[in-house]
Amino acid sequence: MEVLSRFLNQYIRDIDYYEGASKLCAQVCENELETAGIRAIVTYRAKRPDKLKDKLIKRNEKNKYKNIEEIYEDIVDLAGVRIALYFPGDKEEVEKFVKSSFDVVEIKEFPQDLEPNGGSGIYKKVFSGYHATHYRVKLKPQHYKEDNSYSDALIEIQIATVLMHAWAEVEHDLVYKPLSGKLSRDEYEILDELNGMILSGEIALKRLQKAFNERVSRQAVPFSNHYELASFLYNRVQELMGAEEEEIVMGRADILFNFLKQAGMDRPEDINKYIENMPHNFKSTNIVQQLVEQILSEKPTLLDDYQKGKDLTGRMRV
Repeated sequence: MEVLSRFLNQYIRDIDYYEGASKLCAQVCENELETAGIRAIVTYRAKRPDKLKDKLIKRNEKNKYKNIEEIYEDIVDLAGVRIALYFPGDKEEVEKFVKSSFDVVEIKEFPQDLEPNGGSGIYKKVFSGYHATHYRVKLKPQHYKEDNSYSDALIEIQIATVLMHAWAEVEHDLVYKPLSGKLSRDEYEILDELNGMILSGEIALKRLQKAFNERVSRQAVPFSNHYELASFLYNRVQELMGAEEEEIVMGRADILFNFLKQAGMDRPEDINKYIENMPHNFKSTNIVQQLVEQILSEKPTLLDDYQKGKDLTGRMRV
C-alpha cells in the first residue's frame, strides 16, 4: 500500500497539471466541433483523488504494483475529455478530427466485453452495453505553444452519444461502486433493459438526423445556422457521390455559412449545383474549401463577401 500512497500523494500535488492539460484538450475539441458544425457537449476533468484511490485499490488486487512507474502505465485516464454527441451519425467526422488534431497513442473500441467485470454471475446481458471510442492522445506543439510542460501529458478522449454517456454513468456507479451491496438480478435486468432502450434511441436519432436533412434540403428558406448547413452538406455529398463517411472532411462550416449569408446564397437551392459539380477527390481538400473555390471562380465579385464572412466569424468567436 506504500506504493499506492506515494502515487496518490504525487498525483494530488500534480492535479493542477492534469486539469490544465484536459482543459486545453477540451478547448481544442470544442473549437473544432463548433467550426465544423457538429452538435456536442464537451466536458473535461482531472480524475478526483477519492475516485483514483478506489480505482488504485481495485487494480492493485490484480496487478500488485511494484513501483509508481507501473501505476502510470496502467492508469491512463488521469486527464480526461468527454465528447457527448447529439447525433451518432457525426461520430466518424469527430474521430477524423481527433486523429488529425492530436498525436494518437492508443484507441479502444467498446463494447469489449458483454458482461461487467467479466460477468455478474447471476445475470447474462442481452444487449451489448457501452458503445464508445476512447482515444489516448497527446497535444501537439501548436496547442500548448510556448508552454511545453504539457507535451508529455496523456489525455483520454471519450466519444459517444449523449444518451450512451448518461446510461454509462448510471451503470458504472451502480455496478462498479455499489453503496449497499451487490446488485440483484432484477437490477441487472433493468439496467440491461435500459441499455436496449438507449441503443434503440440511437437508431431513432440517426433516423431523426436523416429526416432533418431531407426536410432542410426540400425547403426554399435560408439555413438557420452553420449546424444546419454542415448537416445538409454532409448528407448531400454522401447522397450524390456515394462517398464513404471516412472520406468526407467538412472544413470551416461557420465561415462558409457567414459567406453564403453575406452573398445572399444561403439556401439549399443556391449551392446545390456547386455540390453536384464537385470533384470526387475528397482526400485532397475539404468540402467547404471546394465549394468556396467554385463559387469565387464563377463569381469573383463575391470575394469581398467571403472576406466579410471570415471577419464576422472571427468576431463572433472572440
